[in-house]
Amino acid sequence: MTDEPTTSLRPNIVLIFMDDMGYGDLGCTGNQLIKTPRMDQLAADGMMFDHMYSAAPTCTPSRAALMSGRYAQRVGLPRVIFPQEPQGLSSWEVTVADILSETGYACGIYGKWHLGAQEQHHPLRHGFKEFVGLPYSNDMDPLSLYVNDQPEDGPVDQTSLTRRYTDSAMDFIERHRDEPFFVYLPHTMPHIPLHVEEDFRGTSAAGTYGDVIECLDHHVGRLIDHLDQLGLAENTLVMVTSDNGPWYEGSTGGFRGRKIDTYEGGIRMPFIARWPQTIHPGSRSQEPACFIDMLPTLAGLTGAQVPQDRPIDGIDISGLFSGDAGLEREALYFYAGWHLNAIRQGRWKLHVDRFPNTDLSELPQLFDVVADPQESYNLADLHPGVLEQLNTLLTDFGDHIDSTRQQAEERAHS
Repeated sequence: MTDEPTTSLRPNIVLIFMDDMGYGDLGCTGNQLIKTPRMDQLAADGMMFDHMYSAAPTCTPSRAALMSGRYAQRVGLPRVIFPQEPQGLSSWEVTVADILSETGYACGIYGKWHLGAQEQHHPLRHGFKEFVGLPYSNDMDPLSLYVNDQPEDGPVDQTSLTRRYTDSAMDFIERHRDEPFFVYLPHTMPHIPLHVEEDFRGTSAAGTYGDVIECLDHHVGRLIDHLDQLGLAENTLVMVTSDNGPWYEGSTGGFRGRKIDTYEGGIRMPFIARWPQTIHPGSRSQEPACFIDMLPTLAGLTGAQVPQDRPIDGIDISGLFSGDAGLEREALYFYAGWHLNAIRQGRWKLHVDRFPNTDLSELPQLFDVVADPQESYNLADLHPGVLEQLNTLLTDFGDHIDSTRQQAEERAHS
């Protein structure tokens, strides 16, 4: 079932996933108010992806796509789900942890899950062997911190979550240092309500939000130091990103829109990858990529089997880590709920809807997001051929997804 590389060559994998951190919240992406020396150093030691996209501008669908390699509409999770709702990640879906665990990886998750709160949706039922974290966002009730499948007693001390998640991840790494591991570290912060350790309160020039980012940066550094001390850094792929754009605070880095929007500010993510034995320090990638690419990419790096019985929307981008240029991809599609808002192909991005914004004036909007990443100038009238081509792709893909909607929703409720 697997085409497994030599075990010594298979990388350990650490995926650090912030919640609502903006593209412009790091020093390496231009922020001058918030100090992020450890993530900046990761970028200097590795690769920055300048055109990495979330597959959705909100929490649940972004994570569904990340875990499955499929647009959240195929998974039946196109919107944020709440604790009492029956929807969640179906047992039919195959996750990154599922395919990696089948090849001998130890898989642990430390942080926010948000792919269903019912027993059948628990991360331990989706390939992970350990879980310490929250089942959903920190502004939802009832809020309990889970250790594996059991909630801890008492209220959650949210000021301690960033440290608690990091400590748990470091412990998992040490216990599994002699076998390949996948650590998924989806932090609760900087999702509101903001909470921060006392030692970081008032340290930033960007208020409590900045304090939270600086606290996260410190704990990223602790984990990196831990890998170094265990002699694991050389063959560990560490990735740092965020689920979607910033909400009420945080910087988009000058991009238009914020969380909930499918303009660049809502979906273009900071993405850092460090893997010393493969990635050349100070590298940058200009290739458009997306969270749907994580499953096929990690499968390609580890010899895991990509599911063959369903559409996988992502592609293997692992060649970019070693400097290969060019990806064969038709387009990237951007939904808000069941609304297909936009498409990107090459340098072009076309908007045909603004859901949940009801103001549809000025649509369609065609932007050259290489020359105009702020999406300030509509070129639809100047490039009717491009407009027609992207409209055709978008319409065909939207019709295909709509034809599978009922089946996807049924699975998410099962």
